[in-house]
Amino acid sequence: MDQLLKDARRLVSIGTFFIIAGWVFVIYAIIAGIIWWIDLAQRPAFNWFEALALSAGAIGLPIFFSFIVAGLGYFLRLFALYVATRGE
Repeated sequence: MDQLLKDARRLVSIGTFFIIAGWVFVIYAIIAGIIWWIDLAQRPAFNWFEALALSAGAIGLPIFFSFIVAGLGYFLRLFALYVATRGE
């Protein structure tokens, strides 16, 4: 029983790492997209709407994968909670 709780705590710490990493990547992608949008909007070849569309298209996939990483972390934490409660 004690070993099961230790494994659940270890799984929670791994899940927390994935949650933090996923949200850091989401914030990084949003900031990079905003900076890239500002850079594109200042160029004469693009208006602000075209620049917004290009920026949103470029950061969509990284944000999607970041949400998957964070979701994996949440799943690991819920699974650890399930394991800890089933062991009693």
